[in-house]
Amino acid sequence: MENQLLEDHHVLILGALKKCHVTPFHPLFEDYLQIARWTLIETHRRFIKEGKELSSFNNYVYQRIYWKITDEIRKELNLKEKLQTESSDELFSEIPDTTQDDLLEVTEILNQLSEQLTEQEKIFLEEAYFNELSVTDIARKYKVARQTVYNWRDRVALKTIKYFKN
Repeated sequence: MENQLLEDHHVLILGALKKCHVTPFHPLFEDYLQIARWTLIETHRRFIKEGKELSSFNNYVYQRIYWKITDEIRKELNLKEKLQTESSDELFSEIPDTTQDDLLEVTEILNQLSEQLTEQEKIFLEEAYFNELSVTDIARKYKVARQTVYNWRDRVALKTIKYFKN
């Protein structure tokens, strides 16, 4: 009897899933389909037990399936958000504290690297990393094309790579 019920209401189930934007290409389609089927069977049993008129069953079960799938999607999103928050908290907890020695080492590296940089490359380094300006802002400030600033950036990157390889 339940198999017949599922067959008779298969289109209704797919319609409710579609309303929730769950199509056969959705990664959790099969899971949501099973939840929808189970909701259909539970709702049918409740309708029979309570002696309700079956003429309103289709509208009622459609809404019940829609609500159930919406709740499941919400739970899944909350879980993903929680996992992302926890993983980012773990990442931040793994970042070591910056000590004075680390700052001195970075300063020393920048001083040695700046000896190899042209004036424009030094400008880019200072404006981009210390003053936190975008490429567009640097180009406007120094009245050059953005491509020029990109070239400065690329040359700084190449010289930095060379510095660390040596």
